[in-house]
Amino acid sequence: VGDQVLVLTAEGPLASGSTYHCEFTAPLSDRPAGDGPVRIGPSAVSSGRPASSCTPGKPTELTLLPGGDLRRSTVGTGESLIYTRSD
Repeated sequence: VGDQVLVLTAEGPLASGSTYHCEFTAPLSDRPAGDGPVRIGPSAVSSGRPASSCTPGKPTELTLLPGGDLRRSTVGTGESLIYTRSD
C-alpha cells in the first residue's frame, strides 16, 4: 500500500493543432482481497507538455473480467472503461 503501481502516458492532438503529452503515476490504496478489485489512489502528473493539458485523475478500481478483459472504474462517478488485450 502506497507504492506507485500505475504509470500512464496520454498523448494526442489539441484544438490548436499542436499535441499534448502527459505522464501520470498513482499509488496502490488498498491491499487486494480475494477476487476483489485492485484499488488505486488518485493519480499525480509526473510530467506534461503543455502542463495545462494534464489534470490529475481520481481514484480508480481495476477488475479482471471473465474472458480476460480489464475494467477500470473511476471511484464515485460510475464511469468505466474496458480494456481488451490485443494479441
